[in-house]
Parts: sequence; C-alpha cells; structure tokens
Amino acid sequence: MNKLIELPFPVSFVQIVWLGIGLTFGRAFGKQLDQNIQNSDWFKGLNLVWQNLLKRALDFLHHWWIGALLMVYFGDVEAVFWFGYGLLLDDIPDVPARLKKYFNYLWKNNEK
Repeated sequence: MNKLIELPFPVSFVQIVWLGIGLTFGRAFGKQLDQNIQNSDWFKGLNLVWQNLLKRALDFLHHWWIGALLMVYFGDVEAVFWFGYGLLLDDIPDVPARLKKYFNYLWKNNEK
C-alpha cells in the first residue's frame, strides 16, 4: 500500500516560532552565503585544488538533510524538531536541481 508522506503542520505558538527560526536561519546561511564565498577575492585567491575542495564542501553542507536529521534523531525535543523542519523546508526547492546535477555527473562519467 502506497502512502503519501504526511507533513506536520505547526499548531502552537512555540511550534510556529521554532519553524520560523529554522526558516530564517536556513535563509541566512543558505545558497546566497555559498555564492558570496565563491565570489569573494579570498576564495579566488586560493589555488584551484582548495577552491574545488571548498566548493564541494559547500555543496555538500546543505541544510535540507541537516534539518531532516534533526527531525529524525531529536524529534522528541519540540524546538529542535521544528527548527529542523524549518531548515528542511527552506532548502527543499534547491534539492531537485542539485540531485539532477549529481546524477548527470555520474551518468557522464559512466558513458566513457
């Protein structure tokens, strides 16, 4: 039997506050921060090996999965759960394009 994923909806003021904090934290330290780092003179001054390593680390450290893990492993702590949910929701729009980029990279390497 197939069942859709049921997404929680905040029903208390505390849940709304922590969801909002998670969303705004994700927005503050999300994609724009990554782009600012990569466009900085400091980053451009690094050698290509370090630039590539840092770019990959920034690509990996996206907050959708960090938020999801907070929800899974600390779900019994209301504030942590809703903060994690906010992180997850903020980053979800970027996930399909990012996964497509990763899978395209894998397919191109396997075609050789």
